[in-house]
Formats: sequence, structure tokens, C-alpha cells
Amino acid sequence: MLYQFLLISLRRFKKDKFFTLLNILGLSLGIATTIVIISYSIFEFSFDNFHTKRDNIYRVLTHWSGSDRMEKLVVTGTKISHIAGNEIPEVQEVAKYFPIGSRVHFSMKVGDKVFQETDFAYADPSFLKIFDFKLKSGDSNTALNEPNTIILTEEIAAKYFGDDDPMGKTITVNGDVEMLVTGVMINPPRNSSFPIGALASFKRLESRYGVEWFPMNFITFLQLTKGADTKKVKNVFLDKVKTEFTGELATEAANVDFSLQPLSEIHMQEGINSDVGKRGDKNNTLAFVFIGMFILVIACINYINLTTAQSEKKSKEVGIRKVLGSSRKSLINRFLGETAVLTFLSIILAVVIAEISTPYINQVIGSDIPFEVTNSWRWLVFLIGLGVIITALAGSYPALYLSSFQPVSVLKGSFLSAQSGDKFRKALVVFQFSISIFLILGTVIIYKQVMYGSEKKLGFDQEQIIVIPLADQASFDKVDAIEAALINHPTIQKTAKASEVLGNVRAGYGFDAEGLINKENNNCTGFSIDRNGISTMGLELIAGSDFTKTSENDSVWHYIVNRKLISNLGWTPEEAIGKDFRMTPMPFGKLIGVVEDFHFTSLHQKIGPVVLTYIDHEISNLYVRVNENQASAAMEHIYNTFEQIVPGSSIEPTFLVNELDRLYQSEKRTADLLLLFTGLSIIIGCLGLLGLTAFLVERKYKEIGIRKILGADVSQIVRNLSWKFVSLILIANIIITPIAYIAFSKWLQNYAYTISIGWDIFVITGFGAMAIGFVTVFYHSFLAATSNPVDAIRSE
Repeated sequence: MLYQFLLISLRRFKKDKFFTLLNILGLSLGIATTIVIISYSIFEFSFDNFHTKRDNIYRVLTHWSGSDRMEKLVVTGTKISHIAGNEIPEVQEVAKYFPIGSRVHFSMKVGDKVFQETDFAYADPSFLKIFDFKLKSGDSNTALNEPNTIILTEEIAAKYFGDDDPMGKTITVNGDVEMLVTGVMINPPRNSSFPIGALASFKRLESRYGVEWFPMNFITFLQLTKGADTKKVKNVFLDKVKTEFTGELATEAANVDFSLQPLSEIHMQEGINSDVGKRGDKNNTLAFVFIGMFILVIACINYINLTTAQSEKKSKEVGIRKVLGSSRKSLINRFLGETAVLTFLSIILAVVIAEISTPYINQVIGSDIPFEVTNSWRWLVFLIGLGVIITALAGSYPALYLSSFQPVSVLKGSFLSAQSGDKFRKALVVFQFSISIFLILGTVIIYKQVMYGSEKKLGFDQEQIIVIPLADQASFDKVDAIEAALINHPTIQKTAKASEVLGNVRAGYGFDAEGLINKENNNCTGFSIDRNGISTMGLELIAGSDFTKTSENDSVWHYIVNRKLISNLGWTPEEAIGKDFRMTPMPFGKLIGVVEDFHFTSLHQKIGPVVLTYIDHEISNLYVRVNENQASAAMEHIYNTFEQIVPGSSIEPTFLVNELDRLYQSEKRTADLLLLFTGLSIIIGCLGLLGLTAFLVERKYKEIGIRKILGADVSQIVRNLSWKFVSLILIANIIITPIAYIAFSKWLQNYAYTISIGWDIFVITGFGAMAIGFVTVFYHSFLAATSNPVDAIRSE
């Protein structure tokens, strides 16, 4: 019985090859898209789930309010971990984590080979007790107990030592510190939030940082007892602030608060600064889930449209079967069965498409989406369930519709099935293209916002600047000699030393100024630059002077601030010059200059107060401005200079524009995914249009022939046939435009500086969608319009 049913179904599919191919291709693309999106979503929501104690692990966040903004920071001082470990009984374990490689490149020397690492961090020994990072070699209980010890991941160990066993061997870190390899960590899973390549013992830094509230450079993790009250824990920290912030810090106590962030929320967090590692976007991920569902619905709509459109062909079969005694139930089962066969054929093809495309998608968006469909019983259950749902969704309406035909009407030839389903099919086409147009608009708006970030004037010169991380002590010690050698080359204009990379400056400080009474909102960002920093970076000096008239060894501190800071103080740029000023905890000095506001952080944040000064131990980057069209020669000279002055050093120069682009990787990934899914939705929708056009032309074949005999030309016939579908796309445009405007206006609120959504975006997108629709239906329309009318009216 089942064999006969399958044989009949396959024969029917073979008879209608064109429509069957369209249905299978549309459904398989829709299902493949769903598989990829669900794989992506599962991966994004699975971050850090491999830690067995994840439900009791928290990260301490510092809330710091000041000026016109409130910052939520992932960093704390060492004081927080000391309080947590000694005064809060609910805390079972506490660990400091200092991913210093995310800010300052570290050099790692093994023998005569030197490497630069960004995934370098210091951690307390208890870090390995809280988290399930397993060691392949070494003892996790003791590996970080001694000051100069380090753990390498398998990947880094193989990179440094090849096939040799790294245990017990030494690595020279930062050019001057010998560290003993005491462990090899199994490579962390791809869904880990922490960038770990080399993990050194924090005990090496304990004497340097002591137990203090500042500097706030450290991420503090707590493992609490089950059911512990997180508010009670954070209130202990807050009470300590109120009692220990005395003297000059007393005014800051009201600006400080804390919270405990669960481990499960770290990857999908929002509005947190100074973080490191892989981060996702919960709203975008959920949006992609809905997009996948909509694309699947579009594919199902194609099936419904094409099946009901062919009802005229199937109506006589239904009539005859009813006359021969078939019940409506048996007909419904037959049509649902045909849908099931087609659906599961599509699922098989979809799995193949998804498996082939996943590596390519990972490459395009820079992700690690795993493909586990073929080796997971959960996926098998899901696909079977999906097949049942699609069969019910896509097959129910055609089955109920076709089985409702009255045999008398059908056999008399008075059944007008196609016309009776026209309104429903038109509504489905409008729905399909509404979704597609929404996705097109989203892709255009997101890409425009990303381009806006790369093209907007940021208040400094980003072109022709190379940034060189000073990754080892030797390079730092000889940086003056390096600068002297670089500046003498004809391809290089200027050089300057600085603490961080422009566009991603994150160091937070306070400030004090002459006559400042209210010190509750005096937070700022500190950016350390040398005497040549202003001119090399192209900052605009609007009052006073830069650092060129000062000496780095001057006993008097000199400060330059931006317009935003003095505006908050109520000063004009001219009034500010010569005022007593300091960036705490540095000493009082003189404010010698004011620069125009510039974007020292990403466009997600408004420009805040910034203070420029020179702090020797903060310097970690060398800026080099090169002549236009001479970047390659300048880069070659940079490598040669470092090799001559600091033999064996490893440098990784990058262009500042590339560093700025990295600030918007999340948006670019979203835009790339949206572009991909938009293209798929358009392809699937066009497949449906192609099938409906073919059916319409077939149904109107005789009418077209008669029109041609009566004098209609080709353009009239093509226009008449095409307009039936292009007008539906126009209606979809009208419906979706206000919805898209509201949705993407809300999305743009994530940025402090945004594009404006003009009417031109909607007009161009609307015409583009209608053009796509016209091109899709043109082929069949043109063939029908240019066919011989005699063939159309010669026979029934």
C-alpha cells in the first residue's frame, strides 16, 4: 500500500516536473536556511554552558555615574576580590582575571622565535576551580600557585613548541620575564566567552597592585553558594565604598554602585564597557530566528500557491475519484501524503545544502557555527517534527481546498477553481514580498549605518596612520631610538607614542579643576600621548598649545582636554588655559590646551570628557604617519628598523582604519547575515512568482492568442501579464514601509550617532523589489506574447 502510494506520488511529480522542481527547490532552500539559523542561534545561546558551576558563577560589574552618562564596567580594583574572599560567607571561590593582552600586545619568546599574543591573561589559581577549563598536562590545583608560571592552550603550545612537550620549559614574556610552563590546557570550546591562549599566574602582580580600589583593571569572578542573595553581596561592596572612600574620594562614593552579572548573561550582554572576548547580540539573534521562520513560511506559501493554482488540472481527477466512491477523508490523506513525500525529499536536500554552505557562511561572517545535524538525535527528531509541521502547514489548505470540489460541477466543466483561489493567492504573494522587502530595507539601513561609522569624520586623521603595539620591554626601552630611525625615512612624516588605539580608548579616571566645587560628576577618559601626539593624530587644537613646548621630564604636569570637558565646567576654551587642573590620581598641574571633540570610543557612545597627558608606564603603542601611496615602503622600513634596533622582536603593525573597522564587526556580521537571508527570501519568493506566472500564462494561453489576433502587440501583453504581480509587490511596499521605519528607527537607537532614514531608501527599495518581480515574470510573459496565436486557438 505504502509502496503504491509512493509510486503514484512520484509519477505525479514526474508528470509536473516544472512545478515539482520549484516546490522542492523553494522548500529545501527555506528549510536549509532554518537549519543554519537554528544552528547559529543554538551556538550563540550555548556560550559558557559547558561550565558545570555556571548557575552559581557571577562577574562583578562596577556602575560609575558622572557628567551626563552612566557607565557599566566589567572591571574592578583588587579590593573587591579581597572583600569577597575574606568578608562574604556566600562566596565559595573568588578569582581575578586580567586579560591584559586585549589592550597591550604581549611578546612571547621561545628560543629564537618571537610571537605576539593578544589572548594573554593573568588569573588567580582559583580561576581553574571556578571554571571547567581542563588541563591536558599539569595539575589545575597547583599550576598557577607560583608567581612566574604559565599555562598554554594546546593550540598555542603546538605553535611555540611543535611536537615537543612544553611542560617544564620556559617562555620569555614581554622581553624580560622568564615564565615556567606548568600546564597545557585543552583548547577551550568555541562557545567560550573568554579569549584564553596563555594564562599566567596573577601572583606575579600581587605586590605591584596590592589591595586597592584603584586602578580598576581587573575582572572579578565569584562562585556563590546555591541560592545566595546577589543584592546582599553587592551591598557589602557598596557599604565598604561608603566607609573607605574618604578624603578626596569621598565625593565619588555617591557615583559608585555594583551589580553581579550571571555567567549566562555575559555573551549576550548590552551596554557594558571595557569588556573583552566574543560577544553576541540577543535581539539580533532572536530577530534571525524570526527571519528563519518567515523564510520557511515563504517557502510554504510557494507550495500552497502553486498547488492551488494547479487545482484546475486536479479538479477532474478529484471529481472522478469522488464518483468512484473516494471519500473526502481519503482525498485529504492523499494530498497530505503527497505533501509529506515532497517535504521530506526537500528536507534531505536541505540538509545537504546546509552542510555544504555552513563553512562558507562561517567564513563570510567570521563565526564558528557548528554543523551537527547529521550526528545528533535531537536534530533528527527536530527535522522529523519540522517535516510534520510543514506538511500540516503547507498541505492542509490545498488538501481541504481540493477535496471540497463538487464532482457534478467539475465534470460539467462549470468549476472555476483558479478564479476562486485568486484572492487568497494574491494575499500570500503580498505577504511573501512584504517580508522580503522588510529584509531588503534592513540590509540597506544596517549597511548604511556601518558605512557611516567608517566614513564619518571622527575628529582625527585616520588615514595613512600605522599603529605598532610595543609588545615587549626591549621595544619600549628603545622606542626613542626607533622613532629617530623611522622619522628619517622619506616615506614617514611623523611618529608619536600613545597608550591606546584611537576609537577604543577605555581608561577611566576622575578629574579636579581650579574652582571646581561639585565633584560628583567629574569622570573622564584618560588618553596618554607624547609631545607629538596632537599633530601626528591630526587632533584640532582650538585654544592654547600642544605638548611640543613641554618636556616629558618636566616637574610640572601638563594637561590638554577636549571641548566637552570644559563645556561641562562652564568655561570657554580661552578661559580654560592656565587653570590648575589634574587627572586623578595624578598631581595638580596646568591646563595648557583644548582640542576639538573627537571620537575616542566607538559611535555607540556619545563623546564624553577626555584628558590628554603623558604617563610613561601607560605607553604601549607607536603611531606612525606615512606619506600617501607610500604605505608599503614605509611598512617595509618599519620592519627593518625594529629588526636592526631590537633584533628578534616580533611586531604586528596595523593601519588605524583597520583597527577602527574592528569596532563594528558585530554590525558587519549582522549585515552580512541579513544580506544572505534577504537574498534567499527573494530567491524563494521569485521561484513562487515564476511558477505562478507559468500557470497564469498556461491558463490564459488561448486568451493571449485571441488578443494577438485582435491586434494586441507584445508590449501590451507583457505589461498586462506582469502588472498582475508587480502591483502586488507595490501593495507589499505600501504595507511594510511604516512597519520597517518604526522597527529600524528603534534599532538605530543603539547608536549615539546615526544615519537618517530618508524617503529615498524606501523609494529605491520599492522600485528595486518591483524590478525584481518584473524580471522574474518577464520570461514566461514574453514567451507567451511572442508565440504563434494559431497554436493557441487551433485546439482545445
